[in-house]
Amino acid sequence: MEDIKVFKRFLSDVKCVNDLRQLHSIGITCSRQNKGHVSKVKRRRVRFHPMEQINEIEFRKKYRYTKENMRRIIEIVRDDIEVDYYKPVKRNQVPIDLQVLAAIRFFGGTEHPQLTAIAHGVSLHTMAKITRRVASVLSSKASRYIRMPATLSEKERMMRSFQSLSNMPQVIGALVQSTVRLQLETSRSQINRSGHQNGGSMDSPSPTELVHLQLVSDAEHKIRDLDIRLSDELDLNTAPEVYSLSRIKERFEQNEFRGRILLGNDSLSCSSSLFTPIQYPRNKAEELYNHAHAVTFAPAIKCLNIWFRRFGILGSELLGTFGSAKQTITALALLHNMAIDWNDPSVDAENSVSFYKPNFLSLGHGISVAEEQRNRKEFIKSHFANN
Repeated sequence: MEDIKVFKRFLSDVKCVNDLRQLHSIGITCSRQNKGHVSKVKRRRVRFHPMEQINEIEFRKKYRYTKENMRRIIEIVRDDIEVDYYKPVKRNQVPIDLQVLAAIRFFGGTEHPQLTAIAHGVSLHTMAKITRRVASVLSSKASRYIRMPATLSEKERMMRSFQSLSNMPQVIGALVQSTVRLQLETSRSQINRSGHQNGGSMDSPSPTELVHLQLVSDAEHKIRDLDIRLSDELDLNTAPEVYSLSRIKERFEQNEFRGRILLGNDSLSCSSSLFTPIQYPRNKAEELYNHAHAVTFAPAIKCLNIWFRRFGILGSELLGTFGSAKQTITALALLHNMAIDWNDPSVDAENSVSFYKPNFLSLGHGISVAEEQRNRKEFIKSHFANN
C-alpha cells in the first residue's frame, strides 16, 4: 500500500509539471498572436557600482587608481563622452562613470576581458566599444598632459631635476623605446564570436604587428613626448630609425631646445642633441661620464616599467586597427601622467606585479659619425675631465 501511495504522489507531481508547461506554452502563443512576431527575452545584466560597493584596497587592485583620483578622471572626460544631451537615456545605456571605470579596469589587464565585461554588466562587444570611446576622448586631450617644457623656467626646472641625480648638466629628457603587439582586427563581429581579447579564430587568425614606441621621460617619471610607429614604416635597424622619424628629433634640429640634450641608450646613434654611453671607455673622464649617464638615464627605464605595470594591456596584445591602438597607447600615457601628478600609490602598493623589461629594438650598436662623437667628447672634457 505504501508503494502505491508513493506512485500516486509521483503521478500527481508529473501532472503538475505538465500543467505548468502547458500554461507557459499558452502564454507564449498568446504573446505571438498579439505582437505578430517572436519577441526575444532579454536578460538584463546585473550591474554594480564599484565606487560604492567595494573597499578602497580592492578598488585600487582592480582599477589602478584610488577612488578619489578615479573621480577626477571621470569628471575630466564626462562632458566629452556625454554628447547626446537632449536625447532620452536608453533603458540599458551604460552610465558615463561606469564606462570610464570599465575601460580603465580593462586597460589594467588584471583579468580576462570577459570577466571585466561581466563585472560591469555589459557584453564583450559593448566592452570593446566602451574602451575605444574612452581611449578616443582621453587621447584628444594629449597636448595638455603630454608635452615637453615650453617656457624657459620649465626647461630650467627640468634640467635641474636631472642634474640633481648625478650632476650631469644640460639634460632635458631621457629617451627610451619599446614595443607593443597589435592583432589587427579584420572584422568587428569577431569580438562577439570569439570571446577572447584578441578576437581571432582558430581557422583564420588575424595578422599580428609590432607597434614601436618611443617616449621621452623627465626625472619625475612623467612621459613628456610619445612617438608611435608601425613596423611597416621602419627599416631593420629599428631604434635609430624610430628616432630619425620622430617629431622630437625635428624639434631639436630646429633649435627649440638650444643648448640642451637628450640621453639615449647604446642602441641609438650619438648626435649633437642625443648623447649615448661610450661603449669602451678609455679613461677616467669617460668612465665618470658613463656612470653619470646611467644614473641620469634611469628615470626613463623606471617610467616605462611603471607605465607597463600599471596598464597590463601594454604587455599583452592590443586588438583593432593601428589608429585605435595609437589612441589607446596615447590615452594610457595620459593616464600615467595623471597618476604621477596626483601621487597615486595604487601600483606601487602591488609588489606582486613584476617589472616590465624594456626592449630597445636594436640589431646592433648605433654608429656615430666623427663630428657627432666630437660633440660628446667636448661635453665630457668640459664636465668630467677635472673630476
